[in-house]
Amino acid sequence: MGMILGREVETDMSEIAATRVLFSRDQLVNTATISRHFSKIKALAKVKPLFITDNGEVDMVLISYEAYEQMFNRLQQLEEEVLENRAEEAKKEPESLTEWRSVRRIETEE
Repeated sequence: MGMILGREVETDMSEIAATRVLFSRDQLVNTATISRHFSKIKALAKVKPLFITDNGEVDMVLISYEAYEQMFNRLQQLEEEVLENRAEEAKKEPESLTEWRSVRRIETEE
């Protein structure tokens, strides 16, 4: 934990990508505050995602490049694992595969 602008913030970026989308009130920032205090908001977003609200609804998330890169890399890793698992299943049960031409025909017939 650390303190930025009088707020206690989580500084372990690896936890951000590993958890569900949960946030606390101190992570909610409205668009008017961003335009008035961008440098402070940017500093906060480097250590903890900020949820930007517009008309009281969460509209966007501001995160550090490091957090984005971690999430992007993790997503790529998971996609590769899914493809590897599918390839392994295809090797074990090739009859379970569907030829792409038959799928395409079904889509165009509808």
